[in-house]
Amino acid sequence: MAEEPRAPLRRIVKLFGAYRGRLSVVASLILLSSLVSLASPFLLREVLDVAIPARDAGMLTLLALGMIVVAVTTSVFDTLQTLVSTTVGQRVMHDLRIAVYSHLQRMSLAFFTRTRTGEVQSRIANDIGGMQAVVTSTAASSSPT
Repeated sequence: MAEEPRAPLRRIVKLFGAYRGRLSVVASLILLSSLVSLASPFLLREVLDVAIPARDAGMLTLLALGMIVVAVTTSVFDTLQTLVSTTVGQRVMHDLRIAVYSHLQRMSLAFFTRTRTGEVQSRIANDIGGMQAVVTSTAASSSPT
């Protein structure tokens, strides 16, 4: 019987299910980073429209410091988001490897006699390697910068 088209997606979602809390942290960090970075254009507008025309060095200094704080804060949020998402990705891959190993341990001896060793090893290396590439690239590209 053919597997339902959405079944592989459900399996992948199930792998990430144990890490819902951490994924919520990642989403929150992305949101916070985006919100903080929204302040930069407003600060720049004040520099160009108010501080420079008024020749107010004090205000210019404060606005420049504000832009630096925004950049540093955004970088901190982005770094934390990358750290948490990479950790989740690595843990998901670890769980997947454990599941595959456990599954292979439950397979009958007949499976291993009729299936070539290289085929089993190739499937493990290619399938898990492909999954890791997807998880890793998704984690790396989920940063808003």
